[in-house]
Amino acid sequence: MSEKREVIINCGISHVSASVFSSEGGKLKLKQVALQTLHYDYSNDQIWLDSLIAGLELLCKNEKLKGDARFIFPGSLLLNKTIRVPHVNEEKQKKIVAFELSQKMPFPLAELIWDYQVIDDDGVEQEILAFAVKPEIAETFCEKVVEIGLNPLQITPAPILDYNALISSGVGLEQQETLVVNIGAKSTNLLFINPTGFLIRSIAIGGNALTQNISDSLGILFEKAEEIKKSYFSGQVAFSPEDPSVQVLENCSQQFLNRASQEITRSIVTYKRLKKGKSPNRMFLAGRGALLNNLPEYLSQSQSLDIDYFDPLKSLLLEDGISQEMRALLPYIIGEPVGLATAILNSNEGNTLKRPLNLLPANKLTHLSFKKKIPLLLTAAFIFSLLPIPSILNKSSLEDELEKELSSLQQGTRDLKSNIADQELLQEKFLFTDKLNQLVFERNQIFREKSFSCWVIQDFLNQLQGSLDHADVSDAWFDELRFQEVSARSRENIIGTQFLKGKKRYKIILSGRYLVRIDETFKDSDANEKRNHLIELNSVKQEALTQYLEALPFIEKVAKKTFSIEGKGDLFKRYFTHFKYEFIPKS
Repeated sequence: MSEKREVIINCGISHVSASVFSSEGGKLKLKQVALQTLHYDYSNDQIWLDSLIAGLELLCKNEKLKGDARFIFPGSLLLNKTIRVPHVNEEKQKKIVAFELSQKMPFPLAELIWDYQVIDDDGVEQEILAFAVKPEIAETFCEKVVEIGLNPLQITPAPILDYNALISSGVGLEQQETLVVNIGAKSTNLLFINPTGFLIRSIAIGGNALTQNISDSLGILFEKAEEIKKSYFSGQVAFSPEDPSVQVLENCSQQFLNRASQEITRSIVTYKRLKKGKSPNRMFLAGRGALLNNLPEYLSQSQSLDIDYFDPLKSLLLEDGISQEMRALLPYIIGEPVGLATAILNSNEGNTLKRPLNLLPANKLTHLSFKKKIPLLLTAAFIFSLLPIPSILNKSSLEDELEKELSSLQQGTRDLKSNIADQELLQEKFLFTDKLNQLVFERNQIFREKSFSCWVIQDFLNQLQGSLDHADVSDAWFDELRFQEVSARSRENIIGTQFLKGKKRYKIILSGRYLVRIDETFKDSDANEKRNHLIELNSVKQEALTQYLEALPFIEKVAKKTFSIEGKGDLFKRYFTHFKYEFIPKS
């Protein structure tokens, strides 16, 4: 039997890596690995794909890679939501998850490719983590990798894979609260692991933030700043103590460390609230951004946690041909591919491993299903052609069996063709529906312009109330909602667009308040510590509330927002923050 191999491509923001895994004696083996840095303007997401494909094409050429491959996408390019649903059977679960996600996602589910995973289950409720991608991104990506010579079997989100990698490494997650901080180029993934499941949060700070700060401080191009950052903080190039750039680099590094620590603190506060006061008691660092000087020491002091680098190599056998230079880099780049490969090739961890999600476009999945059946059909046809005709004719029973088998194969072929035809017909129906919807929209345009219809208002109110269902904005109330016509004089200034004469435009004024509670651990603290804690909690809730309100599909933009704190707290140590938003709704 031939050895089973898996080619896994990790599509990062700043680099792309290709790894070839196999299973040997129940243990994962890394047979081949290569890394290619991407060269482009990291601030421009629009050109990431072109740079990725160029780097991947070079990798495939140098490493002689082709055929089936699985791909990992960075979390910063995907949508993700965490929801809670009742503990039900799998069939009902899918329907409930689809309904809940349709209320939470910023786009209709029909316009997204999505998949989900159960990340916590207490027997009563299940916590669901869902990821989604726009079809045009996934489809364009698949088209381009096929041109290179690769056949995509899977597109899976990166943030969820560190969990499997930790399980396979045997670090012992059963009785401890663990935090994994994976620092990427554009964002940092925080993986909170507890005995019953895990929680994923993403913060918008990564290695590129440090590079951009260096670029701005030294007045140099981003690419040059990236080179200096790698040279200085890796120790590959010796800088003179008198070099004025050294102080700038150290200041930029300190600013990055401070901001990263603050964001981690906010996430820990949120996690403690969601998990009833539990806090991580150890932290693992991962990702190339974790190589920054003094990072473990600084975070250990600021977070009061035991900190170590996560080493995914503990669960790996390495091929002798892998260079020493690559072996030194592997702990910081191979974690996510190990997490995916472990789930596919090794099943000895039982049900503790999480199923890798798949965001491959539906048309590609149908194609793969058909391809799997083709060899069976061809093999059957070939065997049939080799059978001795005279002997078949002499054995009517065998003839009948073969005819039945042939008929079954032919029916299977017809079913596959019918399935493809049905898909094409369904696509035509979708196009017809879109045209019909457009016609209805145009015919009802006059009515729509006169006022908000009742169903629009109801839908808006439902979605508005739904923004308070998130755990991040609990204890929040809406006190007043009103619509105010935007005067013709101020429309262009507020909205930034031209309007046809005679058309009315409105703004939505929303006011309310939310509650900030002091954690039990801070109730006996001194005034300054209590004040800083309240400011921290208030800031987190402000950002969360604004984020969820801005994501409402009815909202075009936030024109104005204000927050004010009144009073010194009541008898129950509760503090209210009053807020007021002015929104410009979509036409």
